[in-house]
Amino acid sequence: MLTVAVELSRALVANRSGDDFVLLCSRERPEGLQGADCEAVLSPYRHELALKSRWIPAIEPKLQSDAILYPYWPSPPVRRPGAPPAAIFVHDLAFRIRPAEVPWQQRLYFRTVLPPALRGAAAVLVPSESTRRDLLKLYPIPGLEQRVEVISEGLPPAVDPGPLPEGIEPGFILAVGTVEPRKNYARLLVAYRQLRGRHGSLPFIINGRPGVPELVIAGRPGWAYGDTLQRIASEPGVRYLGHVDEPTLAALYAAASVLAFPSLYEGFGLPLLEAMARGIPAVVGTAGALPELALGAAISVDADDSNAIAGALERLLADDGLRIKLGEEGKRRAKGYTWANAARSTLAVLRRIGQGSERKVA
Repeated sequence: MLTVAVELSRALVANRSGDDFVLLCSRERPEGLQGADCEAVLSPYRHELALKSRWIPAIEPKLQSDAILYPYWPSPPVRRPGAPPAAIFVHDLAFRIRPAEVPWQQRLYFRTVLPPALRGAAAVLVPSESTRRDLLKLYPIPGLEQRVEVISEGLPPAVDPGPLPEGIEPGFILAVGTVEPRKNYARLLVAYRQLRGRHGSLPFIINGRPGVPELVIAGRPGWAYGDTLQRIASEPGVRYLGHVDEPTLAALYAAASVLAFPSLYEGFGLPLLEAMARGIPAVVGTAGALPELALGAAISVDADDSNAIAGALERLLADDGLRIKLGEEGKRRAKGYTWANAARSTLAVLRRIGQGSERKVA
């Protein structure tokens, strides 16, 4: 969500064409917006509850803005008279759809804040048609459907690949994402073990080397991962890198043969888009927005079924032609997902709710 907030804000400022923007920041500008050519108002608070209950409601009416965008968290549950019309971004609904895989604090927060934010928002932005359908089903608020707009995320700025981590050879299976229950690493590990142990399966020749390639996992520890990190560390053929910087991540995408992304639910799926842009075919879960984003660039499977995950990985690894076909379709589709496009669509919404052609937006 922070990536979306930073990249969308940066693109809005860069493509403003006469509009004025003011950033509302907690304590300091985010690193990615340090160079943004616009004013910033800094809060004395950092904690989300203090921001939403005290600072933002007090400052909104003083901004003299025509509209306000909340690209990270929803707007405050209580807004004062004179606050500008708000557009809020709903990134996903995991706290309702997969509640057991979301921290209780986040479930409580969103169950408290989101309903009044939806009722009071002049526009609601979502990153996919899947999230739009989920939102309207779970929140049958009169008039909401007419206020929901799908604005897809974009690719982050390209960075030059760095060196691959020591000991990793090209052709591996790549998994990217925080180690948490929703990312489904436990079933991916089972599937990978099945793949390595199957008898009579087709021989794999990846980058001239026979056998099942290494599984490389890049992602920081998240929450409620239990013994997953220990299982990753003890699983033969698996390499866990933890969090990696952008040049290293770019190198991993450039050298991978397949992306394994059998997430149990995603509102969009940025790792999939990043892989598609580099021509990497993927295995993805069928729930949420991943099949919508992939659409011809991945094999979709029941993410609750480790046998299905293993079978899809085997199919991709054994078929050079299929990998090439899906990879080319991924590159073609990824070209349409840019932050400039997202900014243009968002600006049109902000101008509409602000009822003007050139406006001041916070």
